[in-house]
Amino acid sequence: MIGIVEEFDNGVVVYQATDEETDKSNIYCEFPWCPWSSQCFVYARHIPENAPNHFEYMACDFRTWEKWLVGRGGEATMANGGKFYFMRVNDKGRREFVRIDLDAREETVIDLPDGIPASKLDITTGERYVAYREYLSFDPQSFGIGLCDLHTGEFGTIHHDPYICNPHHQFEPGEGKLLMVQHNRGCRYTPDGTRTLLVGPEGATLFVLEIPGGKVHRLEVGPPYTYSISGHETWIGTTGEMLLTLNVQEDYDFGKGPIVAVRPGQPARTIAPGWELNHIGIEPSGRIFCGDSYQPDMIVIGSPVTSKIAVVCPSRATYLRAGNRPQPAYEDTHPHAYISPDRKWVVFNSDRTGAQQVYCASIPEEIITELEKPE
Repeated sequence: MIGIVEEFDNGVVVYQATDEETDKSNIYCEFPWCPWSSQCFVYARHIPENAPNHFEYMACDFRTWEKWLVGRGGEATMANGGKFYFMRVNDKGRREFVRIDLDAREETVIDLPDGIPASKLDITTGERYVAYREYLSFDPQSFGIGLCDLHTGEFGTIHHDPYICNPHHQFEPGEGKLLMVQHNRGCRYTPDGTRTLLVGPEGATLFVLEIPGGKVHRLEVGPPYTYSISGHETWIGTTGEMLLTLNVQEDYDFGKGPIVAVRPGQPARTIAPGWELNHIGIEPSGRIFCGDSYQPDMIVIGSPVTSKIAVVCPSRATYLRAGNRPQPAYEDTHPHAYISPDRKWVVFNSDRTGAQQVYCASIPEEIITELEKPE
């Protein structure tokens, strides 16, 4: 059922935005999957029989709930300037890197040299560099971060490490001279590539790489500085600081922890002391972040400047892993909530009806005003 499903005393109204049976997700929440105009958002429908282009990327208008097909492909990102980028295999069997201007509904193919693996890609503002993940070896265990210079066509590995199996790499969105990388210290793989441990007792942390040289700067998060990071992190706009959550227990499904911000060369600072969240993301200006937690089930928004937080609504999601859901599914039933660039909408997943659908919560302007008001 498309339309209003809940209204709350804080003025928030929750809308169900999708109702099709196809397995779907609002896509991971480190940044909003919206153009800067906030006219619409993009979600993914999983169509395994269409492999290798096994995702259908759909755009949905926030006000009319009209939907249209953006494209079919694989890995996608929207970290750079409100444009949607994804990989696809064309009719000739060649992989293409595609940019979509969602406001104009225009498509452009960006040339990538042959040899770049089909993995998570990220692209700098200005489209000079593309970063990608590499599986270099499982015996001995080694992973890499690759970099392609789109101006020269040159590419190669700029960093390798046995513990960057899940790097979540993101370019700093201002000048794009730093690349954030997640460091899952102690992760283990068998020689055939089977993962047996995601993070070891050493705990997960972050570092940044200088672009293009690859010089490493370790960040003061994770043991011995803090609890292990949760694996959910993002840049705070163009401030040069990163926002993340910590994990006070090893259970990554139900665990949650303090919210902190960190930048190279400085200790982490706690945001909103006393609050604990799981997933976290932020809109492009870096003014308002959005997060979720399980037990208690809530979606919140907050300011990294004032440390104020406001509860938006419950997600009513089960947090079941894909392998434990009643029907075959590619995506976990985590809310993965994010806030739109205009700070008027929160988009999230919920399987409250049994089937996972995408929901949108409208945010009254006075909530944002109060969050940003200094004490």
